[in-house]
Amino acid sequence: MSTVSPDTHRVTAFAEWVDAHRDALADTVFQACVTAVPSFVTSGRETELAFRTACFSFLPGLSEAVVTGEFTGGASLPEAAEHLARWLPAAGISLVDLVLSYDVAGNELLDAFSRDLRDSAGWSGDSDRAEVLSVVAGRLFQFRRAALSQAMAVYSQEQERLQRRETSDVLEAVREALAGELDDVEAERRLGYRMNARHVGFVVWGPGATEAVLRGVAARLRSQLQARQGLVVLPGECALHGWLSVPENAPGLDELRARTAVPAGIRISLGMPHHGGVGFRITHREALETQSLTDRAVPQLARSDAPGEANSIVSFCDVVALVFASRDVELARHFVRSQLGSLVEPRHAVLYETLRVWFEELGSPTRAARRLNVHVNTLVKRLNRASEVVDRPLNAGDFAFRFAFEMSRITDE
Repeated sequence: MSTVSPDTHRVTAFAEWVDAHRDALADTVFQACVTAVPSFVTSGRETELAFRTACFSFLPGLSEAVVTGEFTGGASLPEAAEHLARWLPAAGISLVDLVLSYDVAGNELLDAFSRDLRDSAGWSGDSDRAEVLSVVAGRLFQFRRAALSQAMAVYSQEQERLQRRETSDVLEAVREALAGELDDVEAERRLGYRMNARHVGFVVWGPGATEAVLRGVAARLRSQLQARQGLVVLPGECALHGWLSVPENAPGLDELRARTAVPAGIRISLGMPHHGGVGFRITHREALETQSLTDRAVPQLARSDAPGEANSIVSFCDVVALVFASRDVELARHFVRSQLGSLVEPRHAVLYETLRVWFEELGSPTRAARRLNVHVNTLVKRLNRASEVVDRPLNAGDFAFRFAFEMSRITDE
């Protein structure tokens, strides 16, 4: 809707002034903006020329809009200014700098017009000048707001497009690095991540998890592990893959679980620390294997006295037996039966849970009884009963029996 004042000359005077001094005004605005935002001239000749052209392109539409009071329909942003807004993200100039340039340009035009009014003899008095300046200031603000809104939308669209392209480039570089198609030097160049380091691969995932939540958990993990650098990619929905360069004295798994808060429904799988380009690939494979087995096996691994985070952070060492068992489930199932017999059946669930805790406590009846909240004599009776079921003496150091017990978590029929 037009807001032209009945006293038309109060706003046409501004348009006439702009048209009469267009080149000088554009140069004045340009100089003021680059003083406030030097990146427009330090980011390369092409950026400087694009910005200078945009400054000139605004003036015809600006004078018309101030006269008519029309600020809709998309005409507020000239083609040159739209080109500039699309150019700036790739040039590394921030959205904050773009906003500042619009503020500076508007203020510089208003100040210059105010000075011209003071020096002009064509006005009857100070009140007349003040009224003109008030009308022009209001309409200039409306024009600037409309143009800036459009420029910000164009900038954001271009920034998102660049981010999608960069994400695609990083994903492709990660794929090639994991396939051994890049040497360490080329991988470092394309990923911005140093390969000559001690890497821990990880996966963060959860049903319906947003990218912001996944990235937040990854950032928390990086902080807790005191990582010197990190790399993350989003290969699909609800999951994030990453690598951290961790020092030798990084916190261990128990400390990490105790100190890291993980949102409900989110899980973290960790590979083991490995060095160099080969380690980059191995630790990632371990993290993926751990993720693939976690939802199936880790509910049985959870300690009853551990905080919720203990169930959410799972390391490759927690599931290593399951990884190998999963390669030939039929052989693993026969091996489990030969070692554990009927202990794997639901009717022996209490004995099975007792053995699990006893193994985790390295064969200590006292500590196992404390965790299970039973008397130590009760625990010993359960162990004796389990020994009868498997028809062999129980020994926490019996590798074959312990290995079979670990594998039973994914081979139960």
